[in-house]
Amino acid sequence: MKRIFISLIFMTGLLVTGCSSDDDGTGGGPEIPAVESATVDVESGGPNQPNQVYIDLSTSNTTVVKRDTWELGFYCGSQHRVFLNSAILATAAELPGFTDIDAVNSSTVFESSIPLKGLNAQFQLTEVSVSGVGELIAGLPLSYYMYGDLDNGISFTDTKEGEPGGTAIAEISTTASDNNVYIISAGSTIPTETPDAGDILTTGEHRGFYKVRILADGEDYILQYAALDANDHEEVVISKDDSYNLKAFSLVEGSEVSVEPAKADWDINFTSVYSYYGNMGGLVAGAAYSDYALHNTLGNVGLYTVITKETTDGESVETGEPSFEAFTKADIRESEFVYDDRAIIGSDWRQTASFGGSAQVKDDRYFVVKDASGNYYKLQFTAFLNASGARGYPQFKYELLDE
Repeated sequence: MKRIFISLIFMTGLLVTGCSSDDDGTGGGPEIPAVESATVDVESGGPNQPNQVYIDLSTSNTTVVKRDTWELGFYCGSQHRVFLNSAILATAAELPGFTDIDAVNSSTVFESSIPLKGLNAQFQLTEVSVSGVGELIAGLPLSYYMYGDLDNGISFTDTKEGEPGGTAIAEISTTASDNNVYIISAGSTIPTETPDAGDILTTGEHRGFYKVRILADGEDYILQYAALDANDHEEVVISKDDSYNLKAFSLVEGSEVSVEPAKADWDINFTSVYSYYGNMGGLVAGAAYSDYALHNTLGNVGLYTVITKETTDGESVETGEPSFEAFTKADIRESEFVYDDRAIIGSDWRQTASFGGSAQVKDDRYFVVKDASGNYYKLQFTAFLNASGARGYPQFKYELLDE
């Protein structure tokens, strides 16, 4: 695949991977000019796509994190919210009326059955009645056949847009008795087998079920957690740090882990895998996408798409929008920046070899980014596969839009 390279201007500096207020970028040092242009080879890690990669456009710094190192992300904003790691297909189901975490296990029976919906073998939406935890966890792991009910607002994943109000775990109440126990499906392992060239293999064995109960104490979270069938639980305090969007926690390891850089220090997250439950082309189900990119909406980064060509009656027709090369700061439409949907790029920058097509970058679009410091960039993907035809080697170029 032909790769397009523009001038590389890389800044040398620390990659911020911890939740420390010392690295919030608000110090009194001299202002560093934003990188004017760069090409980024995203370190997704190949067809198993093991990595999440955070990219700061102003410096070209990248932070690479294994995507299976965490399950829960504790929001450092004004609300008490807990996000799920969609890159490993993590899900969460509330158990209404259950506030004693040690009293819950896989044999727990509900006072009343919970009506849900799921897909049958013919991909038809059918009614499901769940009478206990053992039946619930059969449809909790993310898949096409997972349980939910969008008509009644029941989803066991965070919403696609990634806003605080769309978390599967309800806002944590300051009234302890209002906070119920949740069952967490810890998602899937990262496979190590190498698929055929052009294919991907991103979902491995299930990582198990946990139970959690989360309380609020001032600006702190109190997390109670245990394996689903454990007789007692661990408890840990997680404190907010407003320099960060989230503080990540690993239920598997029982500890906080460093994942996101400070919120001012990244703009694009190439999360590799992204999952959610929703309506996709008329099919209500859970689905996982690969080669997926997000932008930092929680950190006040805006982004929109420019489409330069459309297909009409089988023919490619110019839209009248400027090409990537011709686009200047004067062409920016401020009202089009999206700050409340992190999945605008998503997988829309590439097409796969499904249905007789070819795996390649879409050349009919690019993206305009405004970072939290007010810098504007144009960004275009330039590679989808490596020289051997393997997926998991994305590349993009970008330029700072000056006056």
